[in-house]
Amino acid sequence: MQITVSRLLQEKGKQFDLRIAAGSKGLDNPIASSELNRPGLAFAGFLDVYTHDRIQILGNTEVTFLASMEARLRRERISAALEYALPCIIVTTGIEPPPELLEMCEARGIPLLVTSNTTTRLASNLTFYLERVFAPTETAHGVLVDVFGVGLLIMGSAGVGKSECGLELIERGHRLVADDVVILKRLGRSLLMGSAVSNVAHHMEVRGLGIVDVELLFGAGSVRDEKKIDLVVRLERWKEDTLVDRLGMDEHFRTLLGVEVREFTIPVEPGRNISILVEVAALQYRIHSQGRNPAQELNERLIKHMARARLI
Repeated sequence: MQITVSRLLQEKGKQFDLRIAAGSKGLDNPIASSELNRPGLAFAGFLDVYTHDRIQILGNTEVTFLASMEARLRRERISAALEYALPCIIVTTGIEPPPELLEMCEARGIPLLVTSNTTTRLASNLTFYLERVFAPTETAHGVLVDVFGVGLLIMGSAGVGKSECGLELIERGHRLVADDVVILKRLGRSLLMGSAVSNVAHHMEVRGLGIVDVELLFGAGSVRDEKKIDLVVRLERWKEDTLVDRLGMDEHFRTLLGVEVREFTIPVEPGRNISILVEVAALQYRIHSQGRNPAQELNERLIKHMARARLI
C-alpha cells in the first residue's frame, strides 16, 4: 500500500504543523513505508545503507552538521543524498533549512516540509499515523462493543442475534464500535484494533426495525470510533449434540490477522439472556487477564479437599 505526500498534508498537515518550503512539484511522490530515516550518515558521505525510500527527518543535529561543512562540500553531500527517489524531507523544530537544500529540492521535485514540532514529537506522531495507514487490514462479520473496557467482538452465523445482543448491551450502558462489518487492523505483532466503516459508523441494522442511529438514540457516550479487540464471543444456535465447555478449564482462541484472541462460545436458545452472558464473558476475561482461572482454582481446592479426606 502507498499514500502520497499530498494525502499526508491533507490529513495531518494542520495537526503536525507541516508547511511546504520547496519541491511542491513532488506532492504526488509515494510514501511506501511507515518507517522514518534520519540521513545524517548520508550527509557524511556513507550511502551504502541509505534507506532513501522512507520519509527523511532532519533535526537540529543534521542541520547543524550540514552548517559546519565548507560550502562546496555541503553542496556535494546534499546533492549525493538527493540523487535517490526520496518521498519527502521534513525539517523539524522550526529550523531554517540550508539554502542548498531548498534549491535542490525545488529543482528535483522533492517536497521539503518544515514544522515547529520537535524531532521526537513529530517522529512519534508521524509513526503512529503511518502505522495505521500501512497496517494489515481485513474485515470481519460481527458486532464490536466496548463492555466494561473489554473490546468484545460478537460473531456468529446470520440471524443468530448478534445485532440484537449488541443493542441490548448498548441499552445497558456499554458502547458500540461497529456493527455488521468490522474493520480489523493489526498494529505491530499482536495489537488488533477494530473500527467501523466510516460512512456507516455508529449505525446498526436490526431485523424488524431497520437502520438505527445509536448515537442519536442513546447519546454520544454510547459509541466510540475504535477499540482494541480483546475477546471474541461466538454465538451458536443450540443443538442437542452441541459440545459445550461446562467448566471453563481450557482456553480457546481464534486467530484474526495472525493474532490469537481469546474466544468464548455461547449457545443461543429461547430463555437465555445472551447480553448478560456476554457481560459475564467480559468480566471473566478480565479475571483471566489478571492470571486467575476460577475453574482451575476450584478444581485445585477440590483435589486438596479430597486428598485430606482420604488421609482422615
